Amino acid sequence: MRSLGAPAIAVLNGQTVLMVQLVYLGFVSPIGLNLSNFDIVYSGTTYKGAGSIGAVSEIDDSPGEIKGLTFSLSGVDPAYIALALDDAAVVQGTPCYIRTALLDANYQVVDAPLDWSGRLDTMSITEDGETCTISVTAESTAVDLLKGYASTFSDPDQRAIDPTDRAFEYLNSQVGQPVVWPHRQWFIDKGQR
Repeated sequence: MRSLGAPAIAVLNGQTVLMVQLVYLGFVSPIGLNLSNFDIVYSGTTYKGAGSIGAVSEIDDSPGEIKGLTFSLSGVDPAYIALALDDAAVVQGTPCYIRTALLDANYQVVDAPLDWSGRLDTMSITEDGETCTISVTAESTAVDLLKGYASTFSDPDQRAIDPTDRAFEYLNSQVGQPVVWPHRQWFIDKGQR
C-alpha cells in the first residue's frame, strides 16, 4: 500500500473531488482511455475521453476469489468491426492497467494510484445492425500467484538457484535406502559412559 502525497490529500480534503478512471491498454501502439468527456494527459500518455460509450465492470476484490474485468465500447460504427477483428489475435496477453486519477480544479492529474492490473484475454463483438459493442475480458495479474513454481527438490534445480549449494547432490542415491535409527537404549547407554 502506498501513501498519498500532500497535493493529493489537499484535493481529497477539498469541497469537490474530481476523479476519473484511466484505462491503459499496452498494445504496440498503446491506447489510453478515460471515462470522462475530455482528454487527460498523465505520465506522457493521452487518455482519450470515452464518455458514456466506454464502460469498465466493477473491480471486485473479495477474499478468496480473483475476478477479471470486462472493458466495453458501445456505439461503435460497424465499419470499424474489421479493424477490431484484424487485431483480435494481438489482444490476448496484452497488459492493461486501471488507475483512479485525482484531478485539480484545472482538470490536471494530481495523482493516479494503480487500482488494478492484468492482461487482456478474449474479445467479443455484438452488433445490432446500426452500431456494435466491442467487449474485452481481462484477467488479473493476481492469477499468477495461483500458478505453481515448476521447481523440484533436485540437485539441478538447487544448483540453478545457487551453483555452490551441494545440499541435494546425493539425494538420488538415498532414494529407497532404509534409515536406521538407534534404539533409545543406545542413547541412554551413551549418556552413562
